[in-house]
Amino acid sequence: MLKRFIFALLVASLAFFRNPLLLEAQENFGAFQGELIVKALDGGRKLELTLPYSFVDRSGKLWAVPTGTIVDGASIPQAFWSIIGGPFADKYRDASVIHDHFCDRKTDSWENVHQVFYDGMRAKGVGPIKAKIMYAAVYNFGPRWAEVNANETGKLISGQPILLNDAKEAILRFITDNDPSIEEIKKLSAQLSGVETIEQLEKALFDNAKCTPIINDVTSESAVKRTLILCGLSETSKKNAAIRNMKTLVTQLQELLHTQSVSLLPAVSDYIRTPTSEKWGKVVASSRNVYGLIKVGIRTVLDVDDERAKAIAPSLEDIFGVLGARSQMISPILSGPPMTADEMRAWASRYGELVRRLQARLRELERYVSANFQ
Repeated sequence: MLKRFIFALLVASLAFFRNPLLLEAQENFGAFQGELIVKALDGGRKLELTLPYSFVDRSGKLWAVPTGTIVDGASIPQAFWSIIGGPFADKYRDASVIHDHFCDRKTDSWENVHQVFYDGMRAKGVGPIKAKIMYAAVYNFGPRWAEVNANETGKLISGQPILLNDAKEAILRFITDNDPSIEEIKKLSAQLSGVETIEQLEKALFDNAKCTPIINDVTSESAVKRTLILCGLSETSKKNAAIRNMKTLVTQLQELLHTQSVSLLPAVSDYIRTPTSEKWGKVVASSRNVYGLIKVGIRTVLDVDDERAKAIAPSLEDIFGVLGARSQMISPILSGPPMTADEMRAWASRYGELVRRLQARLRELERYVSANFQ
């Protein structure tokens, strides 16, 4: 059902994009340096560079591939090979070598690496329609990765995003009919996951049990949309993802408590003076979002075969209870009749107790995570 909905959504979106009649103006896509000389390994599927090869992108950044590098085209989804005749066919080969190498190294963001693939194809004379189809293929279904810790760029989580097979035809039709810009492809691609709410995120993970979320920021309004869902992770990467998620949740919940102290609780005082339901709209949305993301995050911990991870569960169950009670307290402010000043004072007193309880449990959780997950 979800796949059919997304397919229909993508096809319906065609009407909203322009279909340019003029040829693209000349554009600098960068340039390759050196000569691509390779030798075939294992029957021709793998290729080994016998000379260094590189690409200088439009900003002047060098993407260098050293001698001895082995590539196999695996960074390009096989479902799209039929369109180009294979990742090393014709003019795609040079860009595929650069793309394969940097998808393996992960020294830059996945978005930048896929952009370089597109620019490399265009620099070698691949037409805009085919280049954009291949860009959309790797952008939506190619490798993605995320840092385990902000200051540890060498430790990366890698995996494939959720693949919706029905999206292939919609992507092909969208690009061939409209010749969209790269930004338009990115905008439409954001609809492929269909994840807009915590409920949809939970369903996506339930329907794809082998996939793992990478939680980025549980306090932002777009936290759910910014949660990366990767599939096919190794056991080590799953464990790293669980640790990263737990550290993210601890840090962000502490910031949330700080926000309550400097923002929410003063707003309660304002409400006591002048009760309005509008003041609580974002607070309720944030509460539900954080609560749901914690549930998603703990799933990644409990999926790891590690007794230390499973030992976190009791603490988190209590945190769930606190957050659930917090959400229950806030919700009636929107749905029920306005409180009197006295009712609001009593509410603030009960809510303060919840905040103090959550602070205590988070301190325990932070100590446990610091001691066991370095």
